[in-house]
Amino acid sequence: MPFLLKPAQPLARACRFCLWVWVMLWGSQSWAYTLTCDVQGSFPEMDKIVLQPATVTIDISSIGNHLYIKMEGPKLYNMFVNTLTSPEFEGTDLTSDTSIWVKRRNIQNKEETEIKIRRQPVFVKAIKDVRRYGKDLKLLVAGPCQLPAN
Repeated sequence: MPFLLKPAQPLARACRFCLWVWVMLWGSQSWAYTLTCDVQGSFPEMDKIVLQPATVTIDISSIGNHLYIKMEGPKLYNMFVNTLTSPEFEGTDLTSDTSIWVKRRNIQNKEETEIKIRRQPVFVKAIKDVRRYGKDLKLLVAGPCQLPAN
């Protein structure tokens, strides 16, 4: 696995991440990877309400042609997306050369969750529909991520 290499500089680390993404998308049938991110949550429709900053872990995995991304941290920051489609959920892979991006939509209630991880510099931006303060709101979570030190 390319993560066993210990880069000497940030550029080497970025190249290692790009290699990992290439291997993830085209080189294997199953893989898993974990990032640690310092994020801040907010509700764009309600400027005065800002969540406490938090450190979250993001588990990115692939089985066959499907991507799975799980963000874990304080309760409101928890999110899960995947590219599977079922009678209940529709998953979409929006991954590009610059980011890993997965969107999931509940077919019945139309609630959406999406997680986008920019590759250089590594940065997460996630959005999910939540019911708070008597309203249906979009929760925006964003912040920089660190690659594991291997």
